[in-house]
Amino acid sequence: MKKILIAAVVVILLLPVARRLIPKPFTSERFQAALKDKGLVVTDAGKSDSPSVPGAVEQFSMVVNGAQVDVYRFEDEGKIATQLEYQKPDSGSVIVETWNLSESLGAAKPKNKPVLALRNRMFLAVIAHEDKELRGRVGKVFSSM
Repeated sequence: MKKILIAAVVVILLLPVARRLIPKPFTSERFQAALKDKGLVVTDAGKSDSPSVPGAVEQFSMVVNGAQVDVYRFEDEGKIATQLEYQKPDSGSVIVETWNLSESLGAAKPKNKPVLALRNRMFLAVIAHEDKELRGRVGKVFSSM
């Protein structure tokens, strides 16, 4: 009887500690609150009825300090891995962009915005903005959730 009572007391004492170790689910509201806590301004936040990325179950978009942020939720590991690879630039484009080859040969500067794609469990965030530091700040908040 004493052992059962001691075990019950230990379980009751360790329950709050165990709850802190379990990660909270990712939600758009928590993500927006985390961005605001870091001093970023979130505007035009909303959920989309039909996701624009194939395989995504849910999409919510927002503008963070001028950067377009789209977060997609997936239910299939394969589909999220495929979409993450689609978002990455190919090596030829990276070389041309890094060395400014297209501009040095007289071509017009590309109009598409640089994109940072990050994965957090079953969520994929696509952050588009010219400022690399801003993309990094938003990406850091997303990865920490």
